[in-house]
Amino acid sequence: MHHPPSGEMEEFFEDSEIFVTGGSGVVGKALVEKLLRSCNVRRIYVLLRPRKQLTAEQRLVRLRQATVFHVLAAQKPEELDKIVAVPGDVSLPGLGIDPSMMQRMKGVSLVYHCAATVRFDEPLREALRLNVGGTLEALKFAETLPKLRAFVHVSTFYSNPYLTRVEPKYYSSPMDWRLCLRLIDDIADDGMLNALTRKLIVGFPNTYTFTKNLAESLVNDYRHRLPVIVYRPSIVLFAVDDPSPGFSPSLMGAMGLFALVGAGILKTVYLGKDIRLDITPQDIGIKSMLCYTKMGYEIYRQGPPADLPVYLSSSCTHVPHTFTQIAEQMDTLDLWRDVAFEKNLMIPGCHYTDRRWAYQFLVFTKQILPALILDLLLRIFGRKPVLMSAVRKAYQTLEVMQPFMFNNWDSPGVTDMESLSKHSEGSAFNLDAFNHPDIHGLVIQSCGNMLYSIRTHLLREDPKTLGRSKRILRIKVFLYRLLRLFLLYKLILWLWRSYMAHLF
Repeated sequence: MHHPPSGEMEEFFEDSEIFVTGGSGVVGKALVEKLLRSCNVRRIYVLLRPRKQLTAEQRLVRLRQATVFHVLAAQKPEELDKIVAVPGDVSLPGLGIDPSMMQRMKGVSLVYHCAATVRFDEPLREALRLNVGGTLEALKFAETLPKLRAFVHVSTFYSNPYLTRVEPKYYSSPMDWRLCLRLIDDIADDGMLNALTRKLIVGFPNTYTFTKNLAESLVNDYRHRLPVIVYRPSIVLFAVDDPSPGFSPSLMGAMGLFALVGAGILKTVYLGKDIRLDITPQDIGIKSMLCYTKMGYEIYRQGPPADLPVYLSSSCTHVPHTFTQIAEQMDTLDLWRDVAFEKNLMIPGCHYTDRRWAYQFLVFTKQILPALILDLLLRIFGRKPVLMSAVRKAYQTLEVMQPFMFNNWDSPGVTDMESLSKHSEGSAFNLDAFNHPDIHGLVIQSCGNMLYSIRTHLLREDPKTLGRSKRILRIKVFLYRLLRLFLLYKLILWLWRSYMAHLF
């Protein structure tokens, strides 16, 4: 198999016009950022849905201000002018793109389809419309592009969750995607469709993995008509060092849970003791995907392949730790105290358990009760109560993530990892993290950097306030310990008095 050396990578993307759907999501934004910073592309069209009184142009202004561009904005701000907003919507025919805009986009040679609903518990109708219907519209649009070199479909490592080992290959889908899309039109009643959902998605923990699976089978059906490839990353979390160490993209999903632990709001997590957290660091995922784009293009130059090219990204072969080990190490090293958030409520830190009753008990005593008391105080002082809703949201997020908290999936890891890292050495696409001599050290260091990035980029707290936040946290810890000692003293006193009263 031919692998592109780094110079060839820059050459491959040089002066290209690229179209990205889902460009305002985590993967989409990071992709746009890397293309602008490391490849001299001509233009990047980003599909943006006008929403909440904002036009696509206004959303583009917001997109350019995203924190992921903080290095690019400092080094090459003029590159951001290459992003062009395309008003449209993946759930509309033709992606809802205006014919004159389509004409303007005739020079597009690479399409990255990143748009999807990532809500695990999305109702089936929505999930089908966006994840399957949206993919169909993106493929149909790609068919109108005369210069198309590759269509990259961003799927997920969890698109075949009923398997225990996932290989970088296409697995046939348990249902026909055409039939499922027909269901949306034929069954107008949501209640009926939701009742059907449980029967349809047998073997899938949620509508997300089910519809991502169907979308892959749809892409597979197009492999003779278009140069399509499928990329399956696992959970996309912080970056190792690109654009900056530990860069954290969004408060959605797992990142949000880390932020809530740091804020002292999330105090307990229910998960299996031997569960590995399968992560794809944002920068490594994007660099690999760009390399796979070129590899896929090379395959199709030989004519349509017998099998759909599928590429995996999973950390199960090179990060041996379980999630609990990493979390406990973060507690032992007191990473939470080193990066004390201004917006912290109680003392950060978290208890991990695989016993349901213990979890429910801790949720009630350490999350619900304090949130109720503090919300009541906020109300008394005429402020808006906020905690109970944060606690409820965290609880629901963890409930829908349950299948991933009690299952490990095995795989050969990152597809072609050795040759990718060899060929990208010393370039803007380097994957040095794979060859790090101390993976354990790197994981812990990255977690520290991630917390710092959550503080700076997501909570937008000034690094200058760190010293003060640490002092406040130390005082809180001291007061908390005093309170515990006082309660213990009261308990012992009461027991002693009861005992003495009993004796005499």
